Order: sequence, then C-alpha cells, then structure tokens
Amino acid sequence: MKFLTFGSEKNKSLLLIHGMASTAMLCYGPLLEYLQDYRVVLCEVDGHCGEENGDFISIEDSCDKIEEYVQEHFVGRLHALSGFSMGGTMAVELIGRGNIKAERVLLDAAFTVRMGLLKEPYKFAFSRGIGWMQKGRRIPKFLMDGMMGKDNDSVGEILCRDVSRKTLLNACEDIYTYSPPEGLKAYRRPVMFWMGEHEPYPKKSARLLKGYLPQMETRVFPGMGHGQYLHEHPKEYAAGLRAFIEK
Repeated sequence: MKFLTFGSEKNKSLLLIHGMASTAMLCYGPLLEYLQDYRVVLCEVDGHCGEENGDFISIEDSCDKIEEYVQEHFVGRLHALSGFSMGGTMAVELIGRGNIKAERVLLDAAFTVRMGLLKEPYKFAFSRGIGWMQKGRRIPKFLMDGMMGKDNDSVGEILCRDVSRKTLLNACEDIYTYSPPEGLKAYRRPVMFWMGEHEPYPKKSARLLKGYLPQMETRVFPGMGHGQYLHEHPKEYAAGLRAFIEK
C-alpha cells in the first residue's frame, strides 16, 4: 500500500481512502486544491496502484497497513478520516477496531450490507462489468442505472484500468460478506454518512450503521448516483467535508 501526502506537517490531518476499482488521485485528486490547509493523506490501496505489483488481499489486511502507518506517522491519532465506497467500509472497520483514533469520520456510500445468496452473482456481475469497462465496452444502461444510479457516468470516469480480476474478486468477496465489528458501538465522536439519492445499498448501510452509531448524521444528495457528487462537484464536496470536520 502507498500513502500520498500533501500539505504541511503542522496542519490538521485528514486521511482519505478511495473506492474499489479506482485510485486515490482519481477519487480525491480534484479535492486537493480546496484542502491545502490540511495535512492530507491519500491511501493507495493494494491492487489499485497501477505501476506496483500485488493484488488486494482483504479489508483486514488493508486496515492493518493503514493502522501501522497512522501509528508511525501520527502517533495513532487523526483529526479526520473519510472513505468512499469500499474506502468507507474500511473507515468503518478502522474506527470499529479502535486501534487508531479519529476525531471526525465521514463515510461516503460505505458498503456494510451482507449480500447473502446474492453474493456470488453480484461478485461475478461486478467483476465482469468492470472488465468490460476497462476494455472500453459499454454495460447495458438498465444495469448501470440499477447498480450506480440513473444516468451516472462518473463511475466509468474514475475507473482504474490496471485493476486485476483477482483484486476485484477479492474485494467483492470481502465487501459482500462484511459485517461491522461490535467495537463500532464504542465510537462516540461525530460521524456523517453521505450518499446519492439513487444509491439503494448505501441506504441500507446507513440504516444498519445507525444501530451502531446513534450519533451519525445522514446527508442525501438529490439526483446523485454512486460517486457522482465526489467526481462532478469537487469544490462543493470539499466545502462540505471541511464544514463537517471543523464543526
């Protein structure tokens, strides 16, 4: 795993974890100009680094590496932690473990719903669909609308072309069988959950997480699908992120 750092070491820390089949810079690069007064750390998850070898192993393995980095470089304490999609799932895991501390946590469309019998067909469909997109082939619109939100082209635009099929399968396996740790109930600091209006599974995740995190606030962006607000409105996204973590 790689960690990309921006801003002065004297600034408040903000660690961001990107989504599956994307990269740190594709997801969060456009936000950097609006976050210059923070010490921003972008996690480049294994299997998503492009020029580096190695596949994504598991959420547990990735969180181990993030914890090690935060312990070494920030004495185990962050001002703010945020993740998008799979990165949001990792953020949930990190605060649930309690091995590092974060004063504020923003979860953007975190996926925390077990798929049960739908796991295998969803795993096959998602990995195959990403493979098609990597080759420039179009996925039928009704499928894209159902999975990512109506008329949402943002997912294709933040797609990493170098993600291997093994990484996708490993990531899907972990995400579609994920359950939040019981230790999540011990987290008492502010939490915000963001999602687009047209995101069915994050809605279920938000309802589930509310049982663990009663203090969690939810914000829904009208007309938005998965990753759409992050990709299409970086200035507004950064402003909302700043407003929350400085609240």
